[in-house]
Amino acid sequence: MGDKSILIIDEKVFYRISSAILESMGYAVELFTDAVNLPARLFNKEVGLIVINYPYGASMLNEIKKWDIATIVLTDKLDGNLFDLLNGFEKSYCMVKPLDYDKFKAVIQEVMSDTIIFHRGYSIV
Repeated sequence: MGDKSILIIDEKVFYRISSAILESMGYAVELFTDAVNLPARLFNKEVGLIVINYPYGASMLNEIKKWDIATIVLTDKLDGNLFDLLNGFEKSYCMVKPLDYDKFKAVIQEVMSDTIIFHRGYSIV
């Protein structure tokens, strides 16, 4: 399914679940937890999508915003701090947990197919 991978920034428990789902859909998936090396990692890899857990990866959101890569932010709750971090994103979705995995897969498929037309900012799914 293309040559771009999906980068997951989250704890290993969700990574095991999501990677199994996404790999069964044909995507290359990798886990990332190092905020310091994030920019070099994105520059050197063909990443088509970042899936990040909030607040776990909150410290990385401002840096990710600079790379203009489609991003899905997963959260337990919507709050003002999250909205502040999402401001300035060009291609992002926010999904509230517990996830509807069918909707999660559909959003992933749309984003990775490059057929989606992003509106400026973020969408709450």
